[in-house]
Amino acid sequence: MLLKVLKSNQPFHFLLIPLIAVALWVKSFVHAKAFPFYAGEDMMILYKPISYLLGDNLFLSNIVALIFTILLAFLVLKLNVQYAFIKAKTSLPPTLFILIASGMPDLHGMHPVYPATLFLVLAIDRIFNSIENEIIHSNAFESGIFLAIGSLFYLNLVFFFPILWFGFIIIKPKVNWREYFLTVLGFAMPWLATLTYYSFAGIENELWYTLQMNFTSHQTFIRDNLPIQIFIGYLVLLTLLGSFFFLAQYDGKRISSRKFFKVFFWIFLISVVLIIANPAVSQEIIIILALPLTYLISNYLILMRRQFWGEVILYLLIAAVAFLQFSWQLPKFW
Repeated sequence: MLLKVLKSNQPFHFLLIPLIAVALWVKSFVHAKAFPFYAGEDMMILYKPISYLLGDNLFLSNIVALIFTILLAFLVLKLNVQYAFIKAKTSLPPTLFILIASGMPDLHGMHPVYPATLFLVLAIDRIFNSIENEIIHSNAFESGIFLAIGSLFYLNLVFFFPILWFGFIIIKPKVNWREYFLTVLGFAMPWLATLTYYSFAGIENELWYTLQMNFTSHQTFIRDNLPIQIFIGYLVLLTLLGSFFFLAQYDGKRISSRKFFKVFFWIFLISVVLIIANPAVSQEIIIILALPLTYLISNYLILMRRQFWGEVILYLLIAAVAFLQFSWQLPKFW
């Protein structure tokens, strides 16, 4: 059974996880396409050098995006091993992350959300690490810096700043004013350095234009795209099933696991609000959403009693992701 293999904790997963990613991306290497950026999206401060280096080389763009996806999958595994969100020792979370993140074919090309998500994971790690520390000044400061660096790649990450305060409040209920101040200071420093550079270089107008375009552009990636609507609808169904299952076993969870899942809930909630309220947010947000969904769905599939249904759910997810890789070639009846 596939689920039994994927949820095991064997050394061969370190080879299997990259192989699954490569298999899902093969089609994109054969028929490489650039991500449909809106004006300014690929010109964010820290992503602009990457954009210039990649140029029009779509193959290299796909390679870099694939490397980031695999790296993020292993960071997902590291977080679960280090903080044990799920009782069982399992390698299912990184595989699910690969599946969810690989669903959108356009995201098989490089996008600022990849390095941004990496720094978001580092910020989350700093928050979770505070559960073991009495003094968390460095955790608060570093989490702010990591999130700010990520937002210099992908501007919409600034909206996740509340995660820092909510996260520390959840993990360490007795947070004092110093932690609040240090998160703000850490977040402000990379942005102040950026503003200083652009001011001294006399190109602050370029910065304001880039920021403006990243806030005001309109995206319609879901509208009139039935395959993506079905894929997202299936993820919504799995989210509901996983949530009800988690709530049913909530009292049996360790206190630390409850806290960690609460932080992931806020990441999920902010992502959903951004999809609804921010017209500049497009399909790239699925990479960030994949973080909380990965752990929630993994918890559901691993601990559910009837593993047969877990197998069915997993096969349907794989089928949906595989279908999306070829859907753009099919006649459109929608």
